[in-house]
Amino acid sequence: MAFHWMVLYGLIVLFVLARVYEKRALRHVTYERHFSREAAFEGETIEMVERIANRKLLPVPWLKLESVMSRHLVFGRQENFGVSRGELFQHHISLFSLRPYRRIVRRHRVRLAKRGWYRLESVTMTAGDPFGLVRAARKFPVSLTLLVYPRAVPLHELPLPNHGWLGELPVRRWIVEDPFLASGVREYQAGDPPNAVHWKATARTGRLQVHRREPTADHRLVICLNLEVTETMWKTVTDPERIEEGIRYAASVADYALRHGIETGFLCNGWLAGGPREPVHIPPAGGAAHLTDLLEAMAKLELETTGRMAWLLEREAERNGASLDFLLITCHRGEALRQAAARAESLGHGVEWMFIPEPKGEAVHAPAHA
Repeated sequence: MAFHWMVLYGLIVLFVLARVYEKRALRHVTYERHFSREAAFEGETIEMVERIANRKLLPVPWLKLESVMSRHLVFGRQENFGVSRGELFQHHISLFSLRPYRRIVRRHRVRLAKRGWYRLESVTMTAGDPFGLVRAARKFPVSLTLLVYPRAVPLHELPLPNHGWLGELPVRRWIVEDPFLASGVREYQAGDPPNAVHWKATARTGRLQVHRREPTADHRLVICLNLEVTETMWKTVTDPERIEEGIRYAASVADYALRHGIETGFLCNGWLAGGPREPVHIPPAGGAAHLTDLLEAMAKLELETTGRMAWLLEREAERNGASLDFLLITCHRGEALRQAAARAESLGHGVEWMFIPEPKGEAVHAPAHA
């Protein structure tokens, strides 16, 4: 008879314990996750840090965290941490055991395999009693983002439009004479315009003198990235890896030009993740902050066109009175694109072409963000 009472008491204890864990297992349990850096370059390795705390007297014998992230964030092996990789995403499972008033910190090394804008909005937490009779689940908001900039390509690997073109940028500095800034007089030279003659200096010296003009960096560089793989392509990019290489070219040229004092802008017939489906247009400017803006746009770039690059190039050339130098990074030189380039040149702008070669090996078809 005593055995029956022991069994009954045991069942009552299990029932009470199950009810307690069902209601309180996840109460006062906190979770945080962040990356060691908010932005990094493609190919670099950073850390993802998890902090989980049990802020109550009741222990949590087992706790499981689940989340879904892009497969382009490559995690290393770690105890009590499982990764199931799919074609586009990967499923993460972390297991914890928390004593009363205990906090655990885990650090995961993450290799950034591809540029993009990665977001994690929530994780699912599941916990229960020691015997697995009941479980409680809860979603935790995280709002975690990571920008992965395109990696830089060494200058000698860039398919430059002509030999030494990029190296001449900091030397030339796109110099022209400013007609409004005079810095003295000099003797007349063949080709000087009549309105440059300084008559008082000419009368004083008895020899023809003209105003000396200060040079000014009037021309600016606009990097034009064309997402069209062929002239007939529409909307979704048909060769993502080839365009990814073009994005790396654009980032490398922007970095070089801005570091050498050339005001640089960005024009692209794609659109940015998290924003309206409109072409990307960043006017030329200078400085380190502007380089960050350009790299951020290139990280968020979606591989889907919003219109024809020929139309964008012609519109940009027509609405700018000051001379621009366009660097057109493209997979093709279709008739409409050549006509737009010719139109820009007729308006006094410079146009150079950088052709994106076909990739070696098999392309990986995957989106630019997750």
